[in-house]
Amino acid sequence: MRKYGIQVLLYSQYFLKVMLANLTVLTYTVLVPIILFALNTRGEWFKALTLAQFTTTVMPFVAWMIFSNTLIVIADIAMLREQGYLKQYQALVVKPSVFIVSKALINLLLLGVVLTLVGLGGGLFFKLAPFTIIWRLWVVLLIVYLPIVSGCLPLLSWALRYKTINAIMNLVMLGLAIGSAWLVATFSISLNNIWMNLVNPIFFVTNSFSVLVSGHWMQFLPTYVSVLVVSLLIGHFSYRRFKLLPTEAL
Repeated sequence: MRKYGIQVLLYSQYFLKVMLANLTVLTYTVLVPIILFALNTRGEWFKALTLAQFTTTVMPFVAWMIFSNTLIVIADIAMLREQGYLKQYQALVVKPSVFIVSKALINLLLLGVVLTLVGLGGGLFFKLAPFTIIWRLWVVLLIVYLPIVSGCLPLLSWALRYKTINAIMNLVMLGLAIGSAWLVATFSISLNNIWMNLVNPIFFVTNSFSVLVSGHWMQFLPTYVSVLVVSLLIGHFSYRRFKLLPTEAL
């Protein structure tokens, strides 16, 4: 276990150095969500919103951002596999999960920075106390991150070529954004709807933030636990079928 932890730390440091070395990509990764956040909420700028209004207005975009960033990270591991990197390094690590955990930790750190900026921007644009937003965003990130990562892991268990991975990733992100907007506009969906929280991370993240605002955690807890357990089972099942060889080599 100690060796595993050391390897996770070393690979996390490596991935962090790679990210910091490419300032263009880093700036793009951090600033683009902030710019999109500003553009998507410009109609509400400088209006005094309540936290409940912030939840319905801003959190769906934040939820989509958390999911899309995480999906991109998992897809990146699959792309590294298709380029042959996982095959090269698999003999150097205790378990292949070192790659997943290391990348996920760096993504968690990056999302923490982005959400802090979102909280500061929310305080400025919507006349809310920044800290009241930031701490809730951090808590939500911590409680939804593991289920979301686990839910993305099937991407690593499928034999997919490089271009196919890109196509699936873009299709899922676009379909989720459009589908969520349509569902909200068409139906009245209960906050405790287990099925919708399970299949739609935008609902799951937004609802988790909502109960931090309302304080109705006990009502939402069975739904959260259900999503967590099912997501972990999906992640475990997918990891056991984690493909390390490029598709061409299978």
